[in-house]
Amino acid sequence: MPYLEIHDLTVSYEKNRPTLKQFSLSVEQGELVSLLGPSGCGKTTTLRSVAGFIQPVDGRIVINDRDYTRLPPNKRDIGLVFQSYALFPHLTVFYNVAFGLRMRRIPKKEVHSRVTSALKMVGLEAFADRHPAQLSGGQQQRVALARATVIEPQVLLLDEPLSNLDAGLRVEMRQEIRRTQQQLGITTLYVTHDQVEAMSISDRVVIMNQGEIEQVGRPESIFAAPETVFVAGFMGFDNHFSAAVLSVQDSKLRVNWGGAPIELRWRSNSGPPQSGAKAEIFFRADNASLSAGREASGLAGQVILHTFHGNEVQYLVETELGEFSIMQDSDSERFKPGAAVTVQAHTQKWIAIIAETEQYA
Repeated sequence: MPYLEIHDLTVSYEKNRPTLKQFSLSVEQGELVSLLGPSGCGKTTTLRSVAGFIQPVDGRIVINDRDYTRLPPNKRDIGLVFQSYALFPHLTVFYNVAFGLRMRRIPKKEVHSRVTSALKMVGLEAFADRHPAQLSGGQQQRVALARATVIEPQVLLLDEPLSNLDAGLRVEMRQEIRRTQQQLGITTLYVTHDQVEAMSISDRVVIMNQGEIEQVGRPESIFAAPETVFVAGFMGFDNHFSAAVLSVQDSKLRVNWGGAPIELRWRSNSGPPQSGAKAEIFFRADNASLSAGREASGLAGQVILHTFHGNEVQYLVETELGEFSIMQDSDSERFKPGAAVTVQAHTQKWIAIIAETEQYA
């Protein structure tokens, strides 16, 4: 049974221009669900609505069978971790973490015990007497996490909590947040625009676009099997071209690639496509390779640009189907700009999406 339920939530900052449009989502107890999408898609608006900072035009928010829709923020049993950490600069680490407990008039002895336990959980026992200005960004984030979880909230909300940290600290804090969340079993909503972050930390991922849900699923499913053109593009299927469907058999369809047919997995919202239907084909940069010169099989192209990425080299290749980004091991044959190459398709992880019943022109 869902623990957090959002029913048909509609939020609008301007009249007749909803930011969220009948948004519905159910989260199981102890589950971590990430809201992922570009800026302005409604992620933070959803989070702030659950927190009580925004009153929806319509819809309901239910937590553990209690209607939270009209409750003020201070009456909601919710823990919050903000992008800016929002620590009190004049309070020590101990009293920052203790703040929520003291506001709830928890006995002093219990406050000390719970704060000490929370600081131990995030590895900051030795920093209890320091002030926020004496901590690194990662340590401040740990304090914010301890403060949000020490009150033992019914739901934990995190709003892009790692965006102010450098790359190494983000990886470390992702692991810290996930470990803490699983250890405590707190139902969690996590807002991010970082695909890697969402994939690595979540039980499920919600892809949002213009106030609506595009796709919900486990990270592996979202990563490997996007259901819409938007999700494919957003989830790193960098290469895209349109093609006419030659034929369909079971779970595969055939399209033309460099003068020869290739078979691809397909997705459609309107049943199996017919021959001649327009397919949008997506593949990632590491799902194709380059060979020198013009070969009988494959798609002819010309290297426009190459950039070194350590273990890999990225090539931008111009073809009759458009420009494609191809990643290859840096140990493999190198190609200079202007070189004639053939793009070889490794179609196991390619996806064809039939968005409409439109015929290919």
